[in-house]
Amino acid sequence: MSVLSMRARQKAWDIGLTVCVSALVWILQQAVLSNFTFQGAFCNLPLTMTILWGFVFGSRMAPILPDELRSRSVKEIFLHQLSSGSWSGLIFGAFIAAIYSSVLPLYPVSYPIIGWITGYFCMRNINPETLLCIPLVLLATVFADFITATQLMLCGHADVFPHLSQIALPEALLNALIAPFIYFPMRHWHDFNRAEHSAT
Repeated sequence: MSVLSMRARQKAWDIGLTVCVSALVWILQQAVLSNFTFQGAFCNLPLTMTILWGFVFGSRMAPILPDELRSRSVKEIFLHQLSSGSWSGLIFGAFIAAIYSSVLPLYPVSYPIIGWITGYFCMRNINPETLLCIPLVLLATVFADFITATQLMLCGHADVFPHLSQIALPEALLNALIAPFIYFPMRHWHDFNRAEHSAT
């Protein structure tokens, strides 16, 4: 019973921390980063954090082994791959999107989707010294902006796509430039936290 309550407390702590970090990121974006623009675009810290959150915390599911590829059906492999995104990234993205929906005329589904997808690029499966976070943030930002533009177009804003390239590329570059400064502290915090849990 005490193990269950310990797990419940840990999950409550994780969710509370996610909410606090997402609120802090939003405040920092509105108070500081929105004042600095580059070619009409600004650095999107909430989106960068969502991408890197999924990248660092990744998927808890183990990858399919070569022997399992031969023994499983295509449907089982597809469902396993589909469900092995980052739940943590999805939840963080959902909180950020909920805050953004107070500013945008819609709920930007791109944030939870991007948080989920970046779990496929979990740092456990990649050499941690590589700077894969830079191209990952660059591509994921463009993809997220494309999803949001599609949503806005479906809601009746027909003039969104002509302006997409003017805003998405400078925003993606700015996000990619700040990515290492967020990724490395987050990764070290994750490693420290995991080492503490394995010690107890």
